[in-house]
Amino acid sequence: MTIALPHQKIKVSDNTVRRSLMVLLAFFMTHLITYQRLPFSSEYQFPLIPFTIFLIYGLCICETNTWNYRRLSRKSKLHFSIDSVWLIVRSNLLYCTLIFSLLSIIQMIVFQYVMDPFRFVGLLGVCLMISLIETGVFILRSYTKKQGRTLNQVAATSDKFSIVRNGEMRTIDENEIAYFLHQNGCVFLIDHTGNKIVTQYESLSEVEEKLSEYFFRANRQTIVSKTAIRSVQKDVNNKLKLQLDNLAGFISVSRYKSPELKTWLSSDHSARK
Repeated sequence: MTIALPHQKIKVSDNTVRRSLMVLLAFFMTHLITYQRLPFSSEYQFPLIPFTIFLIYGLCICETNTWNYRRLSRKSKLHFSIDSVWLIVRSNLLYCTLIFSLLSIIQMIVFQYVMDPFRFVGLLGVCLMISLIETGVFILRSYTKKQGRTLNQVAATSDKFSIVRNGEMRTIDENEIAYFLHQNGCVFLIDHTGNKIVTQYESLSEVEEKLSEYFFRANRQTIVSKTAIRSVQKDVNNKLKLQLDNLAGFISVSRYKSPELKTWLSSDHSARK
C-alpha cells in the first residue's frame, strides 16, 4: 500500500519555529565549536561573526530542504515508499553538500584563509545531520498526517469534486451539478433534480478550483453551471439577475461581473475537464 505525500504548504508558524530553532542551534554551535566559551565566563564577548556565519549556513540549508521537499511533492506527486523517501533524502543531502561547499569557499575568500580538511569534513557532517533530521521530520509529518485523515479531508483535497455521504466518498460528475450555494456557513450542492446536498467544503473558493470553465462564480454565495440558468434579466445599475432551476427567487450578479458573465454565456464550454 502506498500513501500519497501531499504537497504541503509550510505554514508561517512552522517557518517561525524552524528559524527560531536554527538561531538557537547556531548560538550553541558557535560557543561549543568555534568560540569555546560560555556566557558569563571571564572575558566573554558575544562572537557575532562566527554566530552570523553559522546562522547563514543553517538557514540556507534548511530553506533549501523545505524548497526541495515542496518541489518534489508538487512535481512528482510522490508516494510514501522506500524509493520516494530515498529520493527526497539523497537530493536534500546533495543540496546540503553543495551549499556548504559553496559557502565555505566564499567564507575562505572573504576572510583569506584555508580551512583545515578535518574541520571541513566535521562541519559538513554536522550540516548533513541537520539536513537529515529536518528531512525526516517532513516525511514523518506527511505520513502521520496522511494516516490520520478523515474521509472528509480526503474528499476536500481530491483533484476531482467529491462528497462524503453515509460514510462513503463519492466522486460527482460535473454533468450532475446545477449550482452551489454558500448558506449559513455551509456549502451546498444542488443537482439538476433539485436535491440539496451538504458538502464538506468550507468555502466556494475550494469548490471553484476543482470545476471547469463550464461553471461561473456569480457572486460570493453562488457558483452556477450554464445548463442550470433558466433566464438572464437586466437589473438596476447595470446588474444582472439569474433565474435558476429549482431555486425560488433570483441570483444577483454585480455590474462588475456582468460583462464577464455575458462573455462566459457566449463562449463555447462544451469541452469539459
